[in-house]
Amino acid sequence: MKTKLCPGWVLAPLCTVLFFYGFYLGGVQLVISEVSREYGQNAAGMGGLVAAQHVAAVVLPVVLGALADRIGKKPVLCIFAAVFAVGCFLAGLSKNLGVYVIGAVCVGAGYSVCESVSSAVLSELDAEKGARYINLSQALLSLGAVVSPFLVQWLQKSRHVSWRLPFLICAAAYTLLALLLLLTVFPKRQALTQKEAKARTNFFASRAFRLLFFSILLYVGLENGISYFAESLFSVRLSAGDLAAAAISAYWIGMTVSRMLFSAVLRNPKKTLIGCFLASAAFLLALAVSKNPTVSLVCCFAAGFSYGPIWSTLVAQATGLFPEASAGAAGVMSAGCGIGGMIF
Repeated sequence: MKTKLCPGWVLAPLCTVLFFYGFYLGGVQLVISEVSREYGQNAAGMGGLVAAQHVAAVVLPVVLGALADRIGKKPVLCIFAAVFAVGCFLAGLSKNLGVYVIGAVCVGAGYSVCESVSSAVLSELDAEKGARYINLSQALLSLGAVVSPFLVQWLQKSRHVSWRLPFLICAAAYTLLALLLLLTVFPKRQALTQKEAKARTNFFASRAFRLLFFSILLYVGLENGISYFAESLFSVRLSAGDLAAAAISAYWIGMTVSRMLFSAVLRNPKKTLIGCFLASAAFLLALAVSKNPTVSLVCCFAAGFSYGPIWSTLVAQATGLFPEASAGAAGVMSAGCGIGGMIF
């Protein structure tokens, strides 16, 4: 008798993978200016440190997504969870800028492949609920980014720990996750026809896919514009450094609530995307002109809320266009994320 795969046993470890990626994002967004000061970088240099982790994300998800469709998603996920861990160890233990940058590139390789391949697996668990599963995993990512800044800031003040802490926590977590993924039973790969295999190379022949790709490029660039520079915004322009961690967490709280909501009630993906992009434009404009820390804090929450379902919906729609090559499609979308993150 054939045993039916229980989605929960796959959903749980993949959501944990995304949670600790979020923990990494929130923690590093809080300490990135401290990292740049330690290595003698100015504001432009800080942007370079952020861009470093997107370098690998431009190429690797495309290559590894196609490979995952061929050999299976499980081995690719296990390997790149380990790569993420190595990158965090290198960055967290670095004594010079060169080692830190190498670590950041490894982290970018690890999270970009893990996120794109995880999303492909979740889209395959259930054709109807794939977008909801991806939204749920992204909600857990956001939750990790909410917890991290408060925890790191509290430990820095009460225990006088350095900026290296979020890197080392994530290094340990991803080492364990790589082992956990080895024990996880994934959906079986389906045999592909020659026509289906050829579809992997034809993503951009689809007008819908081209528009989704361009949208995610813009979205990730906009997301980085807030999340990595919120600390500088509150510390430098608004002279409210004590609110920096709260601003980052407010942004991710808004995103968490939004993603939880849309994981339950998502009905019309196209209307959702248009409405969320328009709302985010309004809140970004308000954040740009605001000189009041409290108003800016509210705008950070509102921008996060409006961003919430965008990434998940874009990826779910892209993988839905190519169900026979879901990891490849997700990998190309992840490359768009890397390009947007680097440019912005």
